[in-house]
Amino acid sequence: MITLSNGIVSLTLDDQARLVSFENVKSGKGNIISRPRPIFRCVLQNGENWEDMAYAENAEMTMAVSGDTATIQASALNTRMGKQDIQLALTIRLEGEKALFGAVIDNHSNATVNDFYFPCIGAIKTLGEGKPGLLYPDLYGEYHTDICNELADLQTWDGQQELTRPYPYSLSMQWMSLIDQKQCLYMAAHDSLFHATSLRAIGSEDRDVTLEIDKMAFVAPGEKWAAPEYVVWLYEGAWQDGADEYAAWAKTWRHPVTPKKWMQEMNGYFLVINKQQFGDEIWPYEEIPHLYDQALEHGCDTVGLFGWYQTGHDNYYPDLEVSHTMGGEELLRKGIKNIQERGGHVTLYHQGHLMDVGSPFYKEIGHKLEGKSRWGTPYFEQYNKYSESDYLRQYTKKTFSTVCPWCKEWHELMQEKTHWIHGFGADGVLFDQIGGISPTPCFDQSHGHTKPSLSYAQGRLKLLPAIRQAADEHENFAFMTETNTDVYSQFIDCIHGIGSRTGAKGERASFQEKKRPMVFNCPEMFRHCFPETISTLRNSRPYLHPRMADYALCYGFRFELELRYLKDKRFVDANQHPEWKEHAQAVCALRKKHMNLLLKGAYSCDRELAKLNPVLHHGVFTNGNEKCLVLWNDTDEAISLNLGSHKVDRWETAENAGEGAPDTVPANTAIVLF
Repeated sequence: MITLSNGIVSLTLDDQARLVSFENVKSGKGNIISRPRPIFRCVLQNGENWEDMAYAENAEMTMAVSGDTATIQASALNTRMGKQDIQLALTIRLEGEKALFGAVIDNHSNATVNDFYFPCIGAIKTLGEGKPGLLYPDLYGEYHTDICNELADLQTWDGQQELTRPYPYSLSMQWMSLIDQKQCLYMAAHDSLFHATSLRAIGSEDRDVTLEIDKMAFVAPGEKWAAPEYVVWLYEGAWQDGADEYAAWAKTWRHPVTPKKWMQEMNGYFLVINKQQFGDEIWPYEEIPHLYDQALEHGCDTVGLFGWYQTGHDNYYPDLEVSHTMGGEELLRKGIKNIQERGGHVTLYHQGHLMDVGSPFYKEIGHKLEGKSRWGTPYFEQYNKYSESDYLRQYTKKTFSTVCPWCKEWHELMQEKTHWIHGFGADGVLFDQIGGISPTPCFDQSHGHTKPSLSYAQGRLKLLPAIRQAADEHENFAFMTETNTDVYSQFIDCIHGIGSRTGAKGERASFQEKKRPMVFNCPEMFRHCFPETISTLRNSRPYLHPRMADYALCYGFRFELELRYLKDKRFVDANQHPEWKEHAQAVCALRKKHMNLLLKGAYSCDRELAKLNPVLHHGVFTNGNEKCLVLWNDTDEAISLNLGSHKVDRWETAENAGEGAPDTVPANTAIVLF
């Protein structure tokens, strides 16, 4: 047994490398470990067995402490298939309140170390102030209000009581935090190679939780692999302290582009599918000017055309052609120019990730570029579009093969497509899916990537700059994509958002009242870390509900609504809910009036406001010496407002304005304080 302490934080491991004690001595909250768990385990591919488990408690280990550092040496790992000649060197170094974990795997066996779970911190029932919640970076962020009971009550087909998702995407960042009213346990991986990763919260019938990180290391026979540094920080304070630590580390490798000026000033994205996958031509080119009229009525100033090509949306990628049946190239150009002459902007869609297996490109070249599974088969994805037909819904999924983004041929093709789309006069291109999508391990060694778990992430780090370079060859030409991650968003002018959603009405108030386990959207996580990233809402409806408009105002998201089917066209043409459109226009006008803050300002989640106003959504926007506060009451009752140390002189909503600081935020209202 060893104990590592610096007078601020203390942790103890037993002879089986189980964490038996972990406490912040300064906080006085005591040991947070309720049930010891080993701090590591490995999954080996050993011959035909791809799940040969090596547990810490079965390893041959020695442990020592020297100053502020503990070392744990495993001379070999033991599995059901016998002793494995794999050496493991773990370090734990204390730096103030933080514990920094490191690992080196030296593989002299015939097996491959595929999964490396480390560090495993738990099990934990409380941080000292009742049941902890979990901030989890799925998409823009989630808050699991009572993670221990949530996991214990899971009823899954495989019997697992765990929360685990991949990074990069659907997880947008490599950190998570357990939080209560006073103490936080922040856990992050500082992995600037971006291995395929999972952040994991493991529950049990004991109603506790263990936090752990899985790096898919794929340490081959004869390879020596150093894990990235992991930060585990147990502290008294706000969750934003951990978020700030992660953002500071990200600045060492993340160098975001400056978005095009017109994108910085964009209020809303009006997404339209001209022609559907099933052949319905809903919006021929002659109606493009009318689409901009509709966009303006909904507070949007940019039209995004999807399915504008002859084969329709989600069909025949990447072999796209201008549609002659919807009007031909000149009419497309004319429609785009009409919008631009009235002050608007237009982007055109192209797929950046999928190849239609029936396309000529796939048959001639693409099959060589597709990602391959461990079985040697392609990673396929299937998509079908439908609105009224159950036949289309249930039996018409179209098969696409996914590109391994490491392949240079694909980079060059996407650059060609960038120039092609610019040639129609568009203001930008949206390449779908490449802002995220799971970091699928590719096993096709002919592509040249170093290991499967780096193929997609490192491949996209080649693909995205290539597209960025092509886009920047054209003045004011923007590059958009779908889905959001810290690593990929640095190359993008604006993200077509996934996960930027309002959640259920009044959910934060409901939690404060009932304290039952809930999971709700927490966009503060990503927005606080990376405020410069511009993103739309993800709103698949043909209308913008006032809640969506107020939510966008509060968090700095750009409006979005989507016209995908004939019923959507009929909905907007019928002018349903004109009062909703009036509100969207009013919010748009408010943002344009205070553009320097509400569109161009940097978002942050304020510690004091969050603590004093737990029911209200809020954002603080700054630009130079300017600052404003936005608070959104998503309930049907007025809520008292406590500004703490913040001083304001006046306020505005989409419909009203006044002097001084209000005592309450009215029901169903977003208010801006200056």
